[in-house]
Amino acid sequence: MRKLIVLLMLTSTILFGISEFIPAGYDSILLSRNNAKYYDQMKKIPLFDTLINGLGLENMIQGVVASQLVKYGTKIEQFNELLSNQILLVQKGENFLLAAGPAKEAEKLAKAVGDLLGSEMFSKAQKGYVFISNKREFIDLCLSGGGSVPNEVLKWFEDNSVWAVGYAPKLNLSGAEFESVFVVKVEQDKLTGFQRLRAKNDAAVKVLADAKPASSYALHRDTNLSGEIFIFSNVQSAASLKGTYEQIFGAIPATFSGMIAQTFGISNDLGNMVEKILGLSEKTTGRMAVSIGVAQFIQSLFETQKEGKATNPSFYAVIESKISIQEIAKTLGRGEIVADTLKIDNFTVKSDGKYVRVFSDQQSKERVSLEKALKIFDPAKHSLFVFVDLAPIVEKLLGIASQSVLVAVGTVENNNYTTNWYIK
Repeated sequence: MRKLIVLLMLTSTILFGISEFIPAGYDSILLSRNNAKYYDQMKKIPLFDTLINGLGLENMIQGVVASQLVKYGTKIEQFNELLSNQILLVQKGENFLLAAGPAKEAEKLAKAVGDLLGSEMFSKAQKGYVFISNKREFIDLCLSGGGSVPNEVLKWFEDNSVWAVGYAPKLNLSGAEFESVFVVKVEQDKLTGFQRLRAKNDAAVKVLADAKPASSYALHRDTNLSGEIFIFSNVQSAASLKGTYEQIFGAIPATFSGMIAQTFGISNDLGNMVEKILGLSEKTTGRMAVSIGVAQFIQSLFETQKEGKATNPSFYAVIESKISIQEIAKTLGRGEIVADTLKIDNFTVKSDGKYVRVFSDQQSKERVSLEKALKIFDPAKHSLFVFVDLAPIVEKLLGIASQSVLVAVGTVENNNYTTNWYIK
């Protein structure tokens, strides 16, 4: 009974104001509370302290915003008040809405923000909140409310470290239906959180069964792994996860994938290449290890400014697969086969009938970051492992000593797939 009372108090006093704008039939929502409080706490985390305070990003951004707001008779303090309280993000189909507030000068701020964002976005103020959307009609739909968030989701706000909670009642990944909960926390030394996918139909249960890790996984011991970024995939079946992978990669904006292709020296459409490669999933086990080195690439951006050419990042991948280089060349429709290797742009592909290995021309010999990653990775528990050693990247970029990392691990348990992550 006591927890129920606390929950009702939280719902009515903390979220009631902005949660009334959740529409019926939404696809996903995100609620954040006490933004000023948690933002100040986040700034004390070493990485964010360096970026926000050390580099002066906050002052720079606020200066730019303030110069624009003055044209509309508003001040940066009023804009800060708007963002300091609650934020609601709503997505339904192709429509989205951001609501923020409450704030005293909501009408002026809505006008200012609407003009600054341009004619393709719409803004409105009501009840002290500012609403921004890609469709005017969607703002009206959200103002009508009618939607709700399950109590067990809102219950996460009982934890004082929780800053934001997201929820998607029906996330469809190629026929596999999941319920998704997303939580962001600010702890003393790190920003942390998780996403939990709960299976809602038999197809989703099958996906989770195939996403369980294999304790025999050993690709993380490959001696060619190097750099600062590591991705280990350790699942039972790549074929059954093909649709999920396609949907994830398909959501990447073409502009962003184009930037990645250019950075790595890939001359073809990266999205199209990934789609073709996923078509070979029947001949892969779903177990692979990828390493990327970017520290030297970042350093070269400064060293070669006058020449106008930087070193490409290093890339290496080892994939448990029976695919031949001839099949890869045929599937991609490009590349040159020389002896037992396939040459594509800045990459060399080799296959021994059991493993496919992909090497970039630029290779890193740095393995200190890998040693850090291997202290955390557990092949018996982790079906997905992502490790980004931010320390050498920050040091090359800013010349500041750092111990920062980004870690994300995926686990399967009781028809749930949970991705836990943290940045420190």
